[in-house]
Amino acid sequence: MNLGCLNIRSLNNKLDDVLEVRRDLCIDVLFLVETWHDPDAVCIRRLRADGFYVVDAPRPRAACNTVATNHGGVAAVAFTGARLQPLDIGAKPTTFEFVCVRVMSGDVSYIVCAIYRPGSTTVSTTFFADLSDVFDRLSTFVEPLFVVGDLNIHLEQTKDTSASQLVDLLANYGLVCRVTVPTHDLGGLLDIVASRDDLPPPPVDVIDVGLSDHRLLRWPVSMSRPAPVYTTTVVRPWCPRRSVVVVTVPTEIVE
Repeated sequence: MNLGCLNIRSLNNKLDDVLEVRRDLCIDVLFLVETWHDPDAVCIRRLRADGFYVVDAPRPRAACNTVATNHGGVAAVAFTGARLQPLDIGAKPTTFEFVCVRVMSGDVSYIVCAIYRPGSTTVSTTFFADLSDVFDRLSTFVEPLFVVGDLNIHLEQTKDTSASQLVDLLANYGLVCRVTVPTHDLGGLLDIVASRDDLPPPPVDVIDVGLSDHRLLRWPVSMSRPAPVYTTTVVRPWCPRRSVVVVTVPTEIVE
């Protein structure tokens, strides 16, 4: 299976494009940050209506009587047979938004934590304290772990204090960022896929899909897609002289 992560900068008006990209790139589970969605957003309701697993965390609004854009937001979507189990690890960070899920297929599972830290805020000691708290809780799981998302820290600037602190913090928990090239139009390495340093490093593709100023990150995991389910449709033609047509096509699996 392939997992993916993208800062989409509003899923509301890009859902059809996102679905097309994920089909073209064979992405089975997609983690989206900066979704700009509310709890009752049409884009999330459409995904669930189509039978996909969705675990989301919209940004809470300060006031409910407004139609202004709700920036932020994180969502995980499983498309082709993988199951998502939301994980409430008990952390309450104030400096970033996140979603933790267990991704399962067959008897194989991974833990994935998707994070969005707004770039409009400064990198503070509180951020690293919040992140350490999340990592403390995630370290209790035995499954392989991925930490993904947009942290808005320039990891390409190796002498930057915040970048060094982030790399050191990841290392303290046995994690390494597997992305080594810029992930933003302006050249910054802002988006990460971090995994355990005692496991084989996954190759991470950094792909410009044209939907955002951020690149899509895609990487494989050792999980098998379930066998396809086929749907048979019997179509009776308008012309009575023609025989009945039977069409059998594979459909995407949702367990």
